[in-house]
Amino acid sequence: MKASVFLATMLLVPASIVLGQTGASNPSQNNPQGDLERNQMAITGCLNKNSLNEYEVVDQEGVPNLPYSATVKLDSYVGQQVTLIGRRSAPTPTTDTGQPLPHFQVSKVEPAGKCDIP
Repeated sequence: MKASVFLATMLLVPASIVLGQTGASNPSQNNPQGDLERNQMAITGCLNKNSLNEYEVVDQEGVPNLPYSATVKLDSYVGQQVTLIGRRSAPTPTTDTGQPLPHFQVSKVEPAGKCDIP
């Protein structure tokens, strides 16, 4: 009896360890952009200032964003193509157009080239 319980235990324990490990997530697999923390995203576009002197980036999907940061000096990137890493909020109406625009809290800026000026 003891031998059969021991044998059953020896067969089930390794199987449960293997199953437990396959459920563990690998951060690099879940985050293909590597640098991004959980709930962060990257947008790329030309950083400008709008008529209200707010920063604005129209991202690669054509969505205008209002970036802001307490830690990154965005002013030094105005007029440049940048990749902004951070968090996007739900769109809120602006006073000049009334069109809801998402705010984007920037945690990191990476230069991405020159802006195409029409």
